[in-house]
Amino acid sequence: MIDKSFLEKRRVEAVHQLLEIEFDKRKDYQEIVDLVAELCEVPVSMISLLDEKSNWLKVRSGYNAEVMPRETAFCNLVVDSSQMQIVQDTTNDSRLNNNPLVYSEPFVRFYAGAPLILSNNLVVGSLCLYDLKPNSLNATQQKTLALLAKQITNLMELELSNKILNYKIAEIEQRNKSMLKIAQIQSHEVRHPLTTIMGLVNLIKEGYQTVDKEWIEMIQEATSILDKKISAIVNETIPEKDLRMVRFNKMVEEIEDYAIILLDRDGKIENWNTGAAKIKGYKAIDIIGRHFSTFYTPEDRQADRPQFLLNQAIDKGFVKDEGWRVRKDGSRFWGSVVITAIHDDKHEVIGFTKVTRDLTDMKTTVADN
Repeated sequence: MIDKSFLEKRRVEAVHQLLEIEFDKRKDYQEIVDLVAELCEVPVSMISLLDEKSNWLKVRSGYNAEVMPRETAFCNLVVDSSQMQIVQDTTNDSRLNNNPLVYSEPFVRFYAGAPLILSNNLVVGSLCLYDLKPNSLNATQQKTLALLAKQITNLMELELSNKILNYKIAEIEQRNKSMLKIAQIQSHEVRHPLTTIMGLVNLIKEGYQTVDKEWIEMIQEATSILDKKISAIVNETIPEKDLRMVRFNKMVEEIEDYAIILLDRDGKIENWNTGAAKIKGYKAIDIIGRHFSTFYTPEDRQADRPQFLLNQAIDKGFVKDEGWRVRKDGSRFWGSVVITAIHDDKHEVIGFTKVTRDLTDMKTTVADN
């Protein structure tokens, strides 16, 4: 039997990925939300995504709030059941007893929600409807609500897939540009010293010239020029991002005792080493692109500690910290962390390195003593 807590962790992780979608930049979502409100004849409709603590109202019609506490969310009924829920009169439903949205402003009296179910069967939220008076949905309206919820789910998954695809395409295009530039420069920059070397060697082979100290020095000089040209070409044509990646991988790929992570300017993970995967429990494909606050406890995220640490690193160059961190499976470990700001040639911060050591065993030993 699958552990419910494990499924909930996977569900919340999926919600966090979906929250990165820029819903306001695509009119499709808003058009669907407006349409379902009109067809079902209700004043309020919205796309609701539920993570561990919050009810994120990503697209709304007839309502202004963007986020509310999860404990008051009617959409918990949908997430818990994985089925459409219709409450004709909220005052007659025991599941909503003491819910402040029912018994105080705005005095919600009607609710209907269709689940947003991903292709992996995780329910991330709902397409939901509200009214301030008791109401109901006929069979056609219920079917419409379910179909539009499915359409929203398809749009969200398509957007995530496109994001990954565009990232891969950009990587391939950049590499292709680099290779093309290498080929172009090679024909011009490399040909001259290479031709010189070949010419000198052929003269010797054909017996036109004996090998003496002067000719050896000429060949050595031409070889040295060729070596410098090739080095210059490589340095000029590999993009700076790729150079950082090469240096990073060479330095940290075999380190297992420390989690070494490369962050961008906003704190999103660009790369990490074997030690990070071992300590934190994520595979690279699961974590690249996500914010490093994923590793922090709900209490630290609520206090905005991850951003505080980045600000300290920006101001001071680096910051040290110790505290409980969270692995992928939800277990906690005591981490000793150093975050260092990375600067460009203009001394502007362009990212961070984050090095974490798992000191759980040491802390436990001290506590036991």
